[in-house]
Amino acid sequence: MKKTMKYITGMFVGLSLPALALAQDFYNGCRGPKAVQMDTYLNHSGGQTSGMVIPKLFTKNLDTSLTDILIAAPFSVSGNGEVENKGINLGYLTESKYGNLIGALGLFKGSEGKYNVLNPQIYFTHMNGPLTFDLEGNLPINLRSLETEGSASATLGYGVNDRLRVGGSITKGKGKDLDYRANARIELTKDHKYWLQGYIGKAHAGARLAINF
Repeated sequence: MKKTMKYITGMFVGLSLPALALAQDFYNGCRGPKAVQMDTYLNHSGGQTSGMVIPKLFTKNLDTSLTDILIAAPFSVSGNGEVENKGINLGYLTESKYGNLIGALGLFKGSEGKYNVLNPQIYFTHMNGPLTFDLEGNLPINLRSLETEGSASATLGYGVNDRLRVGGSITKGKGKDLDYRANARIELTKDHKYWLQGYIGKAHAGARLAINF
């Protein structure tokens, strides 16, 4: 697994906790199509580039009798290919006529290099024909200093066809101005197991590659 992540993300450098929190993706409240999903992110903001890899496990896709749980473990990858775990995230998935919801709780490394940041999160997706509406929110809490840095995001998407979805996001972080981004997602295969998503904003750009198996 470690060699695989180095191969996929050897060009990525660094990782910041805010990048973990919100990525402005489509279908964030939904279960992946397979049991295992590998997300690779590349973000560029403020003249700096950061990258991360997040292996995910959806228990319901292993066995329908299991509780619908998401297990995710984000990793940073340095410029020389060094891989470092940044924490673990556990989520519970629910589906209703109103939409799909993931409530999650993560424990991540803080700036001190210790696992001392507790991050409750919520992800919601509503689908209506070609339209999708996604909400994200998080509230990282440093267990040592008790400082918080909450953020919230909303994304509206439109399915141009079965392979292309476009949309826009607004994001508000604690003590930060409202941010706007344009998003696009391309399904690389008809079975929706592989997709590439990108976004661009006033001072940011990024991409996400998702592989399911």
